Order: sequence, then C-alpha cells, then structure tokens
Amino acid sequence: MPLYHVWFATKRRKWLIQGEVVDFVREQMRAIAAEKGLRLLECEAIVDHVHLILETAGRPDLSKAMNYLKGTSSRRLGQQFPDFKQDAGIGSFWQHRYTCKEISPAAVPAVSRYIRTQWERLSSYER
Repeated sequence: MPLYHVWFATKRRKWLIQGEVVDFVREQMRAIAAEKGLRLLECEAIVDHVHLILETAGRPDLSKAMNYLKGTSSRRLGQQFPDFKQDAGIGSFWQHRYTCKEISPAAVPAVSRYIRTQWERLSSYER
C-alpha cells in the first residue's frame, strides 16, 4: 500500500498550535486514526501546520482519511477549547486543502526524522 507524507496548515497560517494545543492535536490525530483503522506512522504538530505519514490504499482513501482527520480534530478542538475559534477569529481550525507526496518505504526513516525535528528547525529560525 502507498505511503504518503501529508502536511496541512491552520486557517490563515495562524500560530494556533502552541502550549497544550500541541499535545491535544497529536493525541487526536492518533486517536482518530485508531478509531478509523488508519495506519498513521508519524505525526507532528507545530505552530501553524501538521505533518503526517499515512499508509492508505491510494489517493481516494487518502482523501477520505484526511477528511476524517481534519474534520474530526477540528470539531474536537472546538469542544476542548470552546473560545478558541472565536479568539482566533476563524470559523474552522484547518485550511480546506492539504498537500501530500507519495514516499517509498526506504524514505520513511528520513521523512520521519524530518517530521520529528520540526520544532528544532523552528527554534533555529527564531534566533
């Protein structure tokens, strides 16, 4: 089955994924994947976007998986942080689209390392 590196952003690229929201987003992505029987190999949330590695049966299944992940996580974010959307001035948490690239099994370790080191790279830009 194909492997996909997927990434998507918060609405208007607002820096909303900080503090306790980071852990909540990670936990929800994993929980939703488990609930829907999705194979989520990697997940990282960082200030304004999320990176995932997903294994699906192909692009139509990837589209369905992303609909579940983004839709359900947005609703749960609204339930967990009721003032969040209003404070941020947005109607929905995520941008409508996502970007993906099919990766080979051999590329998984390198892409995983890239995903896991997102916060390190962010801190190097802030210096």
